[in-house]
Amino acid sequence: MDIAGYRFITWLVGVESLIGVALLLYTHYFKLEMLEKYFENNEIVQLNKQRWPGNRPMDKALRMGQISCFLTFPKSYIRLGDVSEKEIASVPLSLKRWVIWPELFWLQIFMWMGIRYVLYAL
Repeated sequence: MDIAGYRFITWLVGVESLIGVALLLYTHYFKLEMLEKYFENNEIVQLNKQRWPGNRPMDKALRMGQISCFLTFPKSYIRLGDVSEKEIASVPLSLKRWVIWPELFWLQIFMWMGIRYVLYAL
C-alpha cells in the first residue's frame, strides 16, 4: 500500500481522537448531572454515585460508564433487572444521543486503527 493512505488514516485517527476526547469531556461535565436525575431511584446509579462522588474526570467517567451501558444495551440490563423500561424511556432522545454517540465515535476510531494495521502492518 502507499504511504499517502497510511498518512491519511493516521491523520484521521488523530483528528477523531481529539474530537472524541472533547465529546467525552463535554458529556461528563455538562450532561452527567442531567442524566443522573432520570435515574434517581435506580439502586446501581446511586451506588456508583456514592462510590465515585468526586468531580475528577475518572469519577465522572466511571459514573457515566454505567449509565451509558444502560442506554446502549437497554434490553440486556432490563432483563437483568438493573434498570426499568420506565427509566430508560424517561431519558429524552437528545440526551441519549449525547451519551451514545461519543462511544460510537471511539468505536469508529478503533476500527480505523485496525484497518490501518491490517493494510499497512501485515
